[in-house]
Amino acid sequence: MPLRSHPNSPQTFDVIIADFPDPDRPVLAKLYAQGFYQRLFSRLAPQGVFVTQASSPFFAPRVLDCIATTLKAINAQVYPYTIDVPSFGPWGYVLASRDFTLQPNRLSLKIPTRFLTTEHLQSLFQLPADMPLGKAKINRLVDPVIVGYQADPRWTAYD
Repeated sequence: MPLRSHPNSPQTFDVIIADFPDPDRPVLAKLYAQGFYQRLFSRLAPQGVFVTQASSPFFAPRVLDCIATTLKAINAQVYPYTIDVPSFGPWGYVLASRDFTLQPNRLSLKIPTRFLTTEHLQSLFQLPADMPLGKAKINRLVDPVIVGYQADPRWTAYD
């Protein structure tokens, strides 16, 4: 849903999904900055959830860490997860909220799906041991550290 309402509008959203371009330039890093997330969260309903793509956990694992760290800096509850996307391979995401507490082991599917099972859904939030969180810096407008994390040299092996 676009955030196009008037700045003084009390309108909030239950779900905000962000599929921004990878933060490979300072201008794009603004979409992942602490200040941007603060403004975005002002439009999130108290029990609402926000999710954003967080680059490749294989090629740029610190991007996912940076996004989670930046969201934690605005007092969000964060739940990083990964999934294999057929056209991209392993891909990271960060689900966040202000007041919603996610219990991955209690997640279930309410409708039948072709590929996703309840067990798989619950396992998405179990990050690999080589993906530690809490080591990245907060991404700020004045210090777009996420650009450096996105430029991880592992990407060159993919070219």
